[in-house]
Amino acid sequence: MRKRVKLGVVALSAVFGATLAPPAAAAPATAQVDPRITIGTHNTLRGAVDYHNFAGIIGWQEVKGTASKNKLKRQLPDNYRHYFAKGPNSAGSHQVPISWRSHRFEKLASGYKRTHPGEAGVTPARFVTWVKLQLRGTNKKVIVVNTHLISGAWSKHPERRDRWRTHMRKLRSKVRTLHSNHPNAQLFVVGDFNRRKALSMPSPLKYTPIKGVRGVRLDHMYAPTNVPHSKALQRPKWGSDHHAYKMRVRL
Repeated sequence: MRKRVKLGVVALSAVFGATLAPPAAAAPATAQVDPRITIGTHNTLRGAVDYHNFAGIIGWQEVKGTASKNKLKRQLPDNYRHYFAKGPNSAGSHQVPISWRSHRFEKLASGYKRTHPGEAGVTPARFVTWVKLQLRGTNKKVIVVNTHLISGAWSKHPERRDRWRTHMRKLRSKVRTLHSNHPNAQLFVVGDFNRRKALSMPSPLKYTPIKGVRGVRLDHMYAPTNVPHSKALQRPKWGSDHHAYKMRVRL
């Protein structure tokens, strides 16, 4: 009986011109991309700060002038990319750039909006900047909005409140537009709001408290309530008069 089976195998091999082989092993599963990211914000004290790569996506404020811009690029690792707005009425928007780790994120879109013009001795022109990024190896997308509102409006310069309110109105409008135009992306807002009060934002955004810190600081982070994330985590000042802050997010 064994001889007949062996002869049958030899006969089949002769017919198909090849030796029968065991089934190929299944291909290994594709490696999973880590969905955990970090988002940060830091006011740089007009570029006096030492720039640190403390988060995967960072909104900066007060990156003042070409020297500060070059310093940012020089001090961050080469795997970071940066968005500095260019276009009509963009003069001064370089003060609120956004940086991200290019090996983790691909830039899909970006933009800016001037909220009000500057006035000598009072304020530079103010802006909202944003980037839309895709986490490489996934279809997960994130939008980070960065901004810096006029100082002193809620302390020693109440005459500046109209500018502050105008800025907030335009910021909220831009957030609503981004939500509408990019419904597949999770949206976050960071920046120096120059007000010690948690502010309302278009749903589902909500102010993120700072871990271990009482009250609200001038620097704010807003995150969607339907996305898992940590509290804001206070980091060193690194030469600024503001702490840096970051949050951990699971896309």
